[in-house]
Amino acid sequence: MINQETMKSLKLFFSLDKQLIYINEMNKAGWKLVYIKGGCVYHFEKTEPNEYFTILHAATKEKVMEISDFAAQCGYQSVPHTMDGVGDFLYLTGKKAEVSPEFVCEAPEKTEGAKRIYHRFRTQSIIFIALSVLLILENILITGMRMTDPEAPVAFTVFSVLFMLFTAVYLAMGVYVLVLTAKARRNYKQLQKESEIYE
Repeated sequence: MINQETMKSLKLFFSLDKQLIYINEMNKAGWKLVYIKGGCVYHFEKTEPNEYFTILHAATKEKVMEISDFAAQCGYQSVPHTMDGVGDFLYLTGKKAEVSPEFVCEAPEKTEGAKRIYHRFRTQSIIFIALSVLLILENILITGMRMTDPEAPVAFTVFSVLFMLFTAVYLAMGVYVLVLTAKARRNYKQLQKESEIYE
């Protein structure tokens, strides 16, 4: 949905990297991120092309307000969002001419941020695995019921096929989340190793 000054975009990302790439592509096109609703509805307002850029910072919930205030002193605007029930992700937008893209330069803070992102993906992976097991068991049960009753209604057969397709798609999403979890873990471990080297 677009008017002259604002725009809404519906996008769903599992990868934080791809999400930031999308947001900054919009910044380059002259659309500044101002709000994220439900993790998938992005609200933008019209600006000059390539005037702003956005970064992501992860912190403990207790430090979010403190870091938001510090970011404001550095020229950043904190982007409100309702996608994060835990409250530990900060989306920070700033003018390229006024702020540094390297908001956090110290190794411990970088490592802590990477750790929180890894833990978030790990939690999502556990949920996906648990639900996938339940879906597979449901598929086995439905298939068994259909095979023991050759005269099962056509609607039941159609339902079982659709349920199997849904399970396959869900499993594919789960595998993708596991891949992202492994990537977040590698990034965290690499930063942790670098931090230990420089201590």
